[in-house]
Amino acid sequence: MKALYTSSPGEYFLAERPVPIPGPDEALIKVIRAGICHTDVIIRAGGASHVRYPVIPGHEFAGVVESCGSASRFVKPGDRVAVHSILGCGQCPGCRKGDVATCENLDELGSKRDGGFGKYCTAPVRVLYKLPDHVTFEEAAMLEPLANAVSALRQAGIRTGDRVVIIGPGPIGLMAAQLARYSNPLVLALVGTRDERLALGKELAGAHTVNVTKSGAAAELKDLLGGKGADVILDCAGTPGAWELMMDIAAFRCRICIEGAYDVGQMMPIAPYSFLVVRAITIMGICGWLTVDFTNALEYLSRGLVNVKKLHTHTFPLDEWEAAFEMATKRKSEAVKVELAP
Repeated sequence: MKALYTSSPGEYFLAERPVPIPGPDEALIKVIRAGICHTDVIIRAGGASHVRYPVIPGHEFAGVVESCGSASRFVKPGDRVAVHSILGCGQCPGCRKGDVATCENLDELGSKRDGGFGKYCTAPVRVLYKLPDHVTFEEAAMLEPLANAVSALRQAGIRTGDRVVIIGPGPIGLMAAQLARYSNPLVLALVGTRDERLALGKELAGAHTVNVTKSGAAAELKDLLGGKGADVILDCAGTPGAWELMMDIAAFRCRICIEGAYDVGQMMPIAPYSFLVVRAITIMGICGWLTVDFTNALEYLSRGLVNVKKLHTHTFPLDEWEAAFEMATKRKSEAVKVELAP
């Protein structure tokens, strides 16, 4: 079968690979759609330290069960499924608490074992989620980033009347904005640099939008916040500019959630006493999602509480993977979520 394959850091190419054989408690999945995310871009460049080489990347995908192992239950050939790509061991303290992201023996499809950037993939039956008939494969392939948005909002703990600012109108930021409105914030502002993406946030979430590249943007945002600052800030950008903005607009007792991926080792200035202590600021890192977040993401998607259709902008066949990555990384004004169709 054809698959994208990385044999070592920086060695990333289309290759012929054998069709995998499912183990007793696994299923063979015919991959229909697989999303490209920022982590995939880092893996392609050879900058991801968590990858176990060699491997077929791709951790955002959905497909059809082709066959099942001898001991598998709950799914059958022909079932349409989404894939929970984090594989916890189920035995360590983290897993016992339900926190699979902190699993001491963490396995993951697309980084530590073969993922969805190939025609077929095997996965344990326990991580397969049957799809309702009305949920498309294009939508189902976005459940993993949607689970990240669900995780971020769960940890942010938005309360009725909060002034909320989301920085970075990428896929996760745009989905988080849609979900944040259900908490009845007093203000919901989406901040970014691309008018096309900000327009989606206004359309899908009813968010106030601010383009920080335009004159008077800082004053506009502060006016939106009524001069009080933000009670919750969700950073989905991971840039020095986002950090500076958060330091400027955080209100007393603001909860700052860092979801965006800063460069590894990047240092940012902060005054622990005058910023954190005097202003009682909380800063938390959002590291992945829990199984409950993935489960809830599918529920929200199924009920139509979040619209991901308009975020899926491009699909490429696997042979055109280089064009797909270029679209995802260099043409962000027109591309939001790019998917491959193996």
